[in-house]
Amino acid sequence: MKNTSMRNKKFIILFCLIMLSFAACKSHSKFNRDDWNEGDGLTFSYRDGMVDDLLQNQKLKGLKYQEVIHLLHRPQQSNKAEMIYEIVEIRKPGKPLYVKQLILSLKDSVVTDAKIYEHTDKK
Repeated sequence: MKNTSMRNKKFIILFCLIMLSFAACKSHSKFNRDDWNEGDGLTFSYRDGMVDDLLQNQKLKGLKYQEVIHLLHRPQQSNKAEMIYEIVEIRKPGKPLYVKQLILSLKDSVVTDAKIYEHTDKK
């Protein structure tokens, strides 16, 4: 009986460790132009998983405006100084709004910087 109880405890501990490892893992995938734009125009299913690969393996600095459009499609917001791509926007009743964006800084229509902006509205 003692042996069965010890086996159950080991199983529970192993199960918990496996579940924790799955919960801790963020889905990362290689950047893919078509998947990047997959969504309904407000939410984009794959961007959060691809943005790290995009920043690490695609040369964004130095690209001209039209080259960025060819690579990433049209941004959700843009002006002469920035191109803003929505990565994640989470709105849940009773919870603060969470926003994550890719911001490309421009000078003379050329990308000078690429960074991730994250914000939680603490209302």
